[in-house]
Amino acid sequence: MRARIEQELALLRQYYPDVEHSHIAGEDWFRIPRYCFPPGWCIDSEPVSTAPIAFKIVAAYPAGEPYGFFTPAKANFNGQAPNNAAPASGVPFGGDWHHFSWAPDGWSPTNEVRMGSNLLVWVRSFAQRLAEGA
Repeated sequence: MRARIEQELALLRQYYPDVEHSHIAGEDWFRIPRYCFPPGWCIDSEPVSTAPIAFKIVAAYPAGEPYGFFTPAKANFNGQAPNNAAPASGVPFGGDWHHFSWAPDGWSPTNEVRMGSNLLVWVRSFAQRLAEGA
């Protein structure tokens, strides 16, 4: 594992201790089993306050900014399918997933992992998208 990824994974674990990591074909995949979802989100018809969320980064990270995140395929907001989300394949954590189109705003990494853009900032940005609802 690259030193940068090790450092960022350690930072993520300070806030998400159960984060999972896999390195597959030059991409680093992460899964947070219990990410907080705002009110209104459901899996099928069951309201959820937490649900799994996953994302990947490319080999060029951190210069290559992350893009998108994944939720369980049956995630919906008050019964409505989310906009800018589509079925996804190849997610290495099992189950069915949807890929949300989502990009960082002002991605600006620095050599110091705790400064500027990093995976923790990226993960926290998902809450902004989820707060938008469907």
